[in-house]
Amino acid sequence: MYTLEQLERKAKCKWTIVQYIGAPLQILVFLISLGFVLYTFFVSDELFGLTNGIIVFKVLFLYFMFITGMLWEKEVIGKYYLSAEFFWEDVVSTWVLILHTSYVTALLLGVKDHKTLLLIILVAYVSYVINAIQYFIKVMRNRASQQLLALPKD
Repeated sequence: MYTLEQLERKAKCKWTIVQYIGAPLQILVFLISLGFVLYTFFVSDELFGLTNGIIVFKVLFLYFMFITGMLWEKEVIGKYYLSAEFFWEDVVSTWVLILHTSYVTALLLGVKDHKTLLLIILVAYVSYVINAIQYFIKVMRNRASQQLLALPKD
């Protein structure tokens, strides 16, 4: 839950709009990527090149959102990373980045087996879904607390 000061900083923070626009775009990129990964894994390997490009784009977009999220957290909360308010979200986000980065690392190390690469990214995607659920719950709780702050005091 945000303090009144944090809510004011959040309203003025340039990174808030980046996060508000980027979050749904990130989910869209994830869903498109997931569709290509599942098709390539279960139906046909013929689109692996395209699927791989989409996965790499998703990983880069994830890094963009993580970095701009850190800038937002610093401006609104006062810490770049692992603030008390976002500790567990930051911990899980770090694991999400590690798992996604393992896909890119496997590519750079020359792993050729497409099924192995796709399994790596599917594990990363499970972590992404867990993290997205975490943030969704946080957003819903924060909205509820903002509504409570807006109630007239007796």
